[in-house]
Amino acid sequence: MKGSVVLIHGDEWKRSDVDEPIEWAKTKTWVKEQWSSDSPTWDHDHCQICWWKLFSSENEEHGVGYHNLENDNWLCTECYEQFLNSGT
Repeated sequence: MKGSVVLIHGDEWKRSDVDEPIEWAKTKTWVKEQWSSDSPTWDHDHCQICWWKLFSSENEEHGVGYHNLENDNWLCTECYEQFLNSGT
C-alpha cells in the first residue's frame, strides 16, 4: 500500500524504505543465534532491514538476532518476526 508506515523498535518507517531489504531477506536462510564475533576489532553488526545494532549483550534485543551464514548478514529479531516469520 502506497504511503503505508510500519513500526520497528518504536520508530515509524515508510514501508517503501524497507520493502527492498525485506524482499532480499526473504531469499535467504536465517538462523536465530546469539551475536558474536571472531574478530577482536569487530564489535557489532546491523540489521539489514532497519539498521538496529546487534552486539554481544545479555539484553536479547541487541544480543540475539537472525544470522545468514551464506554472506554473514544479520536481522534483528523484531524485523525477522514482523516481516519474514509473519509472511508479510
